[in-house]
Amino acid sequence: MGMFDVQITKELKLKKDKKDLYQFLNKQLSKDKKYDYIIDKNKLSISKNPIDTFLKYNLSVQFDSHTLIIDAELDNFYTLFITLLIILSILFTYGLGILPIIGFVYYQKTKASKYLKNLLENYTYIN
Repeated sequence: MGMFDVQITKELKLKKDKKDLYQFLNKQLSKDKKYDYIIDKNKLSISKNPIDTFLKYNLSVQFDSHTLIIDAELDNFYTLFITLLIILSILFTYGLGILPIIGFVYYQKTKASKYLKNLLENYTYIN
C-alpha cells in the first residue's frame, strides 16, 4: 500500500450472498460506464475506476467471514505522473511546489475513502 492508496476494513453481516454485494459495488462504482471488472469467488477487481475523484484507482474488494476489505491502489499512470510533477516541482520551485501536489492528492484520497465508506453505509441500510 502506497501513501495515497485507500484501505477500508469493515465488519458486515450479509443477508444475501457475496455476489450480490459485489454486483452492488460494481454497479455503484461504475455509474453506467464500462470499466474492466472481474468477479471471482471471494474477490471483486475493478481497474482504472475513478472513485468520485479526478484520479483513477485499481479496486480490490474481498469478503471473508464477516470482514469486508476494500483496497484501492492509485493507478500506475497517475503514480508516475505525480512522481514526475514532484520531481519537477523540486527542481523549479525549490521544493515549495510539492505542497499543492501533495495536498491535492491527499484530498483525492480522503474524498475516495469517504465515498467508499458512504457506499458501504448505504449497502447496510438497503439490506
